[in-house]
Amino acid sequence: MVALCVASMTKVVVKVPARDAAAPAAARAPAFAPRAFLEKAQRVALSAVAATALAAAVGASIPDQFLPAARAIPQTSECATFSCDDIDYSGRNLTKEFYTKGSLKRANFSNSNLAGVTLFGADLSGANFTGADLTNANIGQCNLTGTIFTDANLSGAIVSGANMDDVGDINGSDWTDVIVRKDINVKLCKKSPQGMNAVTGNPTALSLFCD
Repeated sequence: MVALCVASMTKVVVKVPARDAAAPAAARAPAFAPRAFLEKAQRVALSAVAATALAAAVGASIPDQFLPAARAIPQTSECATFSCDDIDYSGRNLTKEFYTKGSLKRANFSNSNLAGVTLFGADLSGANFTGADLTNANIGQCNLTGTIFTDANLSGAIVSGANMDDVGDINGSDWTDVIVRKDINVKLCKKSPQGMNAVTGNPTALSLFCD
C-alpha cells in the first residue's frame, strides 16, 4: 500500500488508495493499520518536520513541491579564510560575488556595482565605497568604522546590527528605504551630510530624514 502524505503549515492531508484485493496478504499494511493514526494527524497542526517523520513511519513519501524551502544561511566567503584587506575592487561588477564575514579592511570598492551583494558580518573598517552601487546589499552586522560612503547609493540596503558608531564620510550618499536604528540615525545626521546622490538625485540629509 502506498500512502501519500502532503504537509502544509496548518494541516496534513493523507490520501490512501483502496487496497488491492488481489495483492498477497504479506504485501498489505500491518494489522494495526496506520490509517487511524494518519486520520488523527489530519486533525492536528503538524510542522513540516513532523509530517516528514510521519510519512517515513508509514512508508509514504512527500512530493518535492510540499517540502519546506531551505532557509538561507549566510555562506562564509574566501575573505573570511584569507584576508582581503587593502584589495582594490574598484570599478568592477561584483554582483555575483559575496563577502560574508570577510576581512576587507581598507578595501577599495569605489564605483563598483555591489547591488544585492551580501557582505554580512564583514570587517569593512576603513573601506571605500565612494560612488558604489549598494542598492539592496546586505551589510548587516558589519564593522563600518571609518567606512566611506561618499556618493554611494545604499537604497534598500540592510544595515541591521552593523557597527555604525563612527562611519566615515557620507556626503552625497542615498539612504532611501534603509532601516537605521534611531540612535545611529541621529549620529549620521550630526555629521551634517551635504549634497545629493548623482544617480538618484536624492539629497543625503533628506534620505536620512535629518531635520
